[in-house]
Amino acid sequence: MRLILASLAAAISIVTVNVETASAQFPGNPTRPYCLRDGVAGPGMWDCSYYSMQQCLDTASGAGGSCQPNPWYQGPRLRR
Repeated sequence: MRLILASLAAAISIVTVNVETASAQFPGNPTRPYCLRDGVAGPGMWDCSYYSMQQCLDTASGAGGSCQPNPWYQGPRLRR
């Protein structure tokens, strides 16, 4: 019985570590300034792959969702 409980506790801790690692990952693309957010089923998914607001709006038309500035956008990097 102790072996079963110890195994169960180990399995739960492994799953918990994997879930925390996955949720801490970066959800957006820092190189593109606009995101499409699909809000049909709750908070929705982020698609930050658009170079312009118009490009995002064209994709969103007919499919639902909304476009907004990318909160993770870092802008172009300057080279020295």
